[in-house]
Amino acid sequence: MELRQLEIFRAIAEELHFGRAAERLFLAQASVSQQLQRLESHVGVRLVDRSSRTVRLTPAGKVFLAEAERVLSAADHAVHRAREAAAGRYGALRIATNYPASRLLLLPLLEDLRAQNPGLATMLRELGTPDQLRALRRGDLDLALVYGPVDVPGVTSAHLLDVPVVAIVRPGHPLAGRDRLLYDDVLGFPTMTGYQGGGTMIEEVLVATAARYGTRLPRTPSTTEPSGYLLELETTDAIGFCSLPRAEQYRANGLHVFRLDPAEPSLEIHVAWSESADEPLVNSTVAQLVRLAETVRKA
Repeated sequence: MELRQLEIFRAIAEELHFGRAAERLFLAQASVSQQLQRLESHVGVRLVDRSSRTVRLTPAGKVFLAEAERVLSAADHAVHRAREAAAGRYGALRIATNYPASRLLLLPLLEDLRAQNPGLATMLRELGTPDQLRALRRGDLDLALVYGPVDVPGVTSAHLLDVPVVAIVRPGHPLAGRDRLLYDDVLGFPTMTGYQGGGTMIEEVLVATAARYGTRLPRTPSTTEPSGYLLELETTDAIGFCSLPRAEQYRANGLHVFRLDPAEPSLEIHVAWSESADEPLVNSTVAQLVRLAETVRKA
């Protein structure tokens, strides 16, 4: 039994006329009759009563039609799903992100993806850049939103946008009354550019930018656990440094935020994916992220 035979039987059942069924299917009437005979032979019962004047379904034919409709509908659905997957509009995406990328890019991306493809499953994680890149190379992720530039074998990346690095202190800090902070103002205070086990990108861009303006900031590898990072800032005279989106969260917790002078360090946000990935869903999502980033830059 073939799907084409079911399509022919459905046309006969709906038209109740062999000539009209043949015209609808762009077939010769003799071919329609032959395919029906083969179908009935395969099923083992008569499905259609036909005479020179009338064509009607037998009781068995009516039952068979309902089942044939289900089969044909399932076949159409399978074709649709396959085409959706090929076009990158169906499937699952495993995405990891850092905090600023989640605020600026991931939230609007998910809204767009779910509107365009309600059947898409997304699995999301917030990880530091080193952990993201390791997971990407292991095949545990499809896309990573990381700090760049990215120079990892087997991984491709695209630059999306830059975010400023800013300073944060507790409300009663000696510097808390200012609006902006010079690099020289940082000297003499302990600094925190991250937590133990996190990436060093914030420290790298901060030290490099300060050096361009004549200030040598000391490197201070953190011994603070992630859970204690904010607590230490709130209870000491340490100056913390983080991305501007993260600082806005800290501001809501009562911390004071400084923009840095005479020039702000900035973090590059990149989207990264495996060089071996050649899936339409990954490719289309990368293109969508690039478009979103352009919108964010213009805002």
